[in-house]
Amino acid sequence: MRVYIPLIASLFLAAQPAHSAPIRCTDDGEGGACIWGKVEGYDGSSLQIRGLTIQLAGITVPPRRDLCQDKNAKTSFDCAKPARKRMGELLAKGVACDILDVAGGVIWGRCAVFDGDLGAALVASGVAKAAKDSPYDAEQAAALAAKKGLWAAGTVIPKDWENIRKKGE
Repeated sequence: MRVYIPLIASLFLAAQPAHSAPIRCTDDGEGGACIWGKVEGYDGSSLQIRGLTIQLAGITVPPRRDLCQDKNAKTSFDCAKPARKRMGELLAKGVACDILDVAGGVIWGRCAVFDGDLGAALVASGVAKAAKDSPYDAEQAAALAAKKGLWAAGTVIPKDWENIRKKGE
């Protein structure tokens, strides 16, 4: 069973001051489900808040088992590590997540942080890629053009990511 709850993520930051006030959900008047607060745990594409694990809609991060290589340093690293690091930086001041869907035991959401849309920020940093039918195609194109994150010229990335990089050139 699929449940759709209206998107209110664009409203999260509208009333938020630029200082350190906690980020919170706003009432969209439509009864959309939203959860906000301090993050209890996270990985590159999901976060746990108030006991719920929310998978970020619209992004894909390489699994931990995938290894990337830095040609310049001649070292290998966990491809998901840059996403986890950037996620931690972005979540430091709190998060508000609009629940978009619940399917197959997975809660899908779009989250906002003080820097804006969390998924967009991860894709723009080059540490996540836009999923199929994602709203983040422009951020991915910009990250590819700028060779940010895993799209850097000296980085050997998983095959599916490499195919995207080749199409972007």
